[in-house]
Amino acid sequence: MAIIKDGTGSGYTARVGSSQKLDTSARVNDRIYYTSRDDGKAFIVQFALTQAVNGVTEGVGYIKYTGTDRLNIKRICFTSEDAGMTKFGVWKNPTVSGGDAAIPVNLNFGSNITSNTTCKDDNDGTTVTITGGTSLCTLRLNGPDTKAAEFYDALIIGPNDILGIQGNATTAGSKVRVNIMFAESVD
Repeated sequence: MAIIKDGTGSGYTARVGSSQKLDTSARVNDRIYYTSRDDGKAFIVQFALTQAVNGVTEGVGYIKYTGTDRLNIKRICFTSEDAGMTKFGVWKNPTVSGGDAAIPVNLNFGSNITSNTTCKDDNDGTTVTITGGTSLCTLRLNGPDTKAAEFYDALIIGPNDILGIQGNATTAGSKVRVNIMFAESVD
């Protein structure tokens, strides 16, 4: 068995086993964990919509990346309190207008870094318009429920790209919520 010294004089060593491979161990977490811990650039934003008209598609909210690198979407959670069917649509680069400012919360409470995004939502009564774009996915909830759509950081938004969310609850007055967890400038 061979021993490799650390080279710094502190006495730490690494072991090479009989297979001629370095003995190692690793702790593996999701990429967003390291971005939050090391860079303080992991966020979550919540969008709120109270369905104005029975079964009519309405804008729940959107996120526009205003930074210069990229934004990685980890997860989007969809929630509805409606007893009937609620449909959600996720859109790439739709045309957007209106809405109320939704402020992303930094997941690293010790970080003062703010998100390089513009986020707007209906906020239970401030109309946000989302039209056109490319459909990324559709999700349906039957009755009060919450579902998480995992994107594993693979949904990547570049400078000035927009991700829009639409909702359609069966009953007027029903509340829907969408939470988007994301990290900025992930290597």
